[in-house]
Amino acid sequence: LLHDILKWTETLPHWQRDATRRLLQKEEGLADADYDELYILLKTAHGLPNEDALTCDPLAANHLPTKIQKDEKIVLKNMRQLQNVNLLSPDEVLTFAESGLTIIYGGNGSGKSGYGRVLKQACRARDQADKVLPDANDPTATFSVPSATFDLSVSGADCSVTWIGDQDSPEKLSTISVFDSGCARAYLTTEQDVAYLPYGLDIVEKLANEVLPKLSERLDAEIDSISIDKSPFNHLSADTAAGKKIQELSTKTKASDIEALGKFGEIEEKRLVDLESALLEVDPIAKAAELDLSVARLKQLADDINKPLAWVNSDAVNKIKKLDQESLYASTAEEGAALALQSNDDLLEGTGGVVWKALFKSARKFSNEVTNSVCDFSHTEEGSLCPLCQEPLPASASARLVRFEQYIQDDVAKVAEDSRQKLDVARSKIESSNLSIGMSGPMVEELRLLDGSVLSAIEEFETSVISVKTAMLAALDSHDWSTVGQLTQNPRTQVRAIAARQLREARTLLRAADEEKKKTLVAERAELLAKQSLSKSLKPVLDLLERMKQRETLEKCKKDLKTLPISKKSKELASSAVTVGLSKALNAEFNVLGIGHIKTKLKERNQKGRMYHQLVLDLPTNHDLHKILSEGEQRAIAIGSFMAELQLANHSCGVVFDDPVSSLDHNRRGKVASRLMVESKSRQVIVFTHDVVFLSQLREECSKNAVSVAVAYLDWEGSHPGIVTDGLPWQHKSVGERIDTLEKTQKSLEKLPWPENPSEELAGKVTRQYSLLRATIERAVQDQLLNGTVRRFHDYIRVTRIRGVVGLAQSEVDELCRLNQRCHDVVEAHDPSSAKDDPPPCPHELGNDIADLKRLLSSIKARQKSKS
Repeated sequence: LLHDILKWTETLPHWQRDATRRLLQKEEGLADADYDELYILLKTAHGLPNEDALTCDPLAANHLPTKIQKDEKIVLKNMRQLQNVNLLSPDEVLTFAESGLTIIYGGNGSGKSGYGRVLKQACRARDQADKVLPDANDPTATFSVPSATFDLSVSGADCSVTWIGDQDSPEKLSTISVFDSGCARAYLTTEQDVAYLPYGLDIVEKLANEVLPKLSERLDAEIDSISIDKSPFNHLSADTAAGKKIQELSTKTKASDIEALGKFGEIEEKRLVDLESALLEVDPIAKAAELDLSVARLKQLADDINKPLAWVNSDAVNKIKKLDQESLYASTAEEGAALALQSNDDLLEGTGGVVWKALFKSARKFSNEVTNSVCDFSHTEEGSLCPLCQEPLPASASARLVRFEQYIQDDVAKVAEDSRQKLDVARSKIESSNLSIGMSGPMVEELRLLDGSVLSAIEEFETSVISVKTAMLAALDSHDWSTVGQLTQNPRTQVRAIAARQLREARTLLRAADEEKKKTLVAERAELLAKQSLSKSLKPVLDLLERMKQRETLEKCKKDLKTLPISKKSKELASSAVTVGLSKALNAEFNVLGIGHIKTKLKERNQKGRMYHQLVLDLPTNHDLHKILSEGEQRAIAIGSFMAELQLANHSCGVVFDDPVSSLDHNRRGKVASRLMVESKSRQVIVFTHDVVFLSQLREECSKNAVSVAVAYLDWEGSHPGIVTDGLPWQHKSVGERIDTLEKTQKSLEKLPWPENPSEELAGKVTRQYSLLRATIERAVQDQLLNGTVRRFHDYIRVTRIRGVVGLAQSEVDELCRLNQRCHDVVEAHDPSSAKDDPPPCPHELGNDIADLKRLLSSIKARQKSKS
């Protein structure tokens, strides 16, 4: 059935599959935290926010017991190496008999629950509520992962598997069936029948009848809490675009459209002021004429602002910077050539320089223009006249003049001269340029009225122009252009914007003067007023839109909460799972468990042409199910259901019962004990219990029916609970088991060197054994002399009163009293006289006393058998 349910859930939304997993693993029902998370997952499936980033964990095959192959037999041999499981020691091994009955006894706090939780988790039991936790006293173990190793027998072959708490349980372990109270559920139908649901079917029922309705309540509550009232925005005129948009507001409305309609900035504010002013103007035509004049003045000012840029913009700065650098490079090259000119002759200082060049050019001009008798500078002969001293030139002077002429005609000198001339021209233009914007007083006042910030920007711009001009001239001298700064923002655009605004206002005034065109201005003003009003309510309107969309999305979630398809599937599954064979098996189990008065019967239901089946418990109907079935009866139904479905299975794998008789009275405990004994004849049965009476009943049933039974008990040792010891604790051992234990201890003591005056420690060991011997005598009176006829409630038995029991031989009574007195004399239950300082009996004497008791009990038992 569980695997059929799994296959069906694969057709469900992921969050519903997550819900079925929770219902499977939490037999006690879902908690509020589960509903909180499922509600978030439901909404997430429809695109709503998931701030905690929760993800679905759908029901999967790894959550269910593995399908067992026909005739396959898997039994537990032991569990060991338990790591991070409460305080349990990792060195302990809990062994299970491979056939018959294994009883693990443990009182409260003995570690039994720790082993039980591991088995439930590892074997994929229905009840997964109790998680396996590490040592709570060890803060370093908080995030440690529990684990355990299991030795198995699989159809006779041995193998080992390891269970790790945060991983999928090994499949072989899931074949071990674990009983829990969720193995069956009885419920009251709408027809007032008490119906029975097989194991697993209640998952589907709870999904339809509990989970979805509760989530529907939450969904309806949240939807109702979301207000989508538009009335707070009724003040927006329906005749405007903003008003119409609000009136038509729906989930299809785009937030960007609302934001565009609600955009009301400085431009819109100024336009509204202009419209208000124009519509109130007495003589709009005259006012428009004034504005046209203002526009002309502002345009001229904008042109004036741009004029200085011809000299101090970045291109101009870069251009003159380039001229300066070229002139500097050329002059440097020229100086190098002049030095070369002087290198082969003893010439006057400054020869080749700028002044010398001017002198040379003047002399050459005089020579070329005045007379041919003067030397030709390009080709001077000896005897030619010097143009300065007018004396004949010697040969050396003629040669020097020719070299000078070649120097003058050289490209380096020409380039240097040309660069200097260009730079001088540029400097002259910059020095003579008038870079003042030159606003008149009326213009300044007009700007101050229109926009004072623009006036400040113009003044700052003009100052930066003069500053850049000064820096450029300084850089021409220093050749350091890093000091030339940048101009401030050009205010021309701002001035043009003011002019455009003035022009629009003038045109608006002209339209206001025309009655037909004025209507459009009135409509425009209404639109602006609506935009202004919407801008003040923009966030609330956007919030309303978001709420409308959220509410619509929540409404879509409702389709996932329809219970009819799931209820229909539940009926289909029930119809296939509820069979005549199951009904007969249940009736047989109920008879065995003492609730035979509860009968089952199949009930057919016809719904829309389809036949469905219910398994109904034959009980008087009542609106309160707890008045029909006691807690013990419901527990017995659960055990019977578990056993019935087990009988219909096709395997003989092991089963585990964890405290199965909780809530059962003494009589039903015995019936459960008998039923488990019978089951242990065909499969491995493991029982964890803390109930001493149930323990005794199990052993008694197995003893009567020759069924093998293995018993172990759990106890503390040091700081660890769960220490495994074969057999039973002393107080639960039989007389024979106690004598056997006493004999083994006596033999171990006898092997010790025993001095004439033993130490207090050695004496204490013997004294302890006599105390146990006395307890054994008391138990023998109860179990053997009285043959178990009487069960006591006192903590002790008055052995001396045995003399009054009819049917006992005097010699047997005397011997029993002697041994009892012997124990009284040795043990420390009474304070002996300080004058009496007898040493305790030696181990050999202890052995004799044990042997005497054993012989006495054997004699009595033999006589009892002869009389039976």
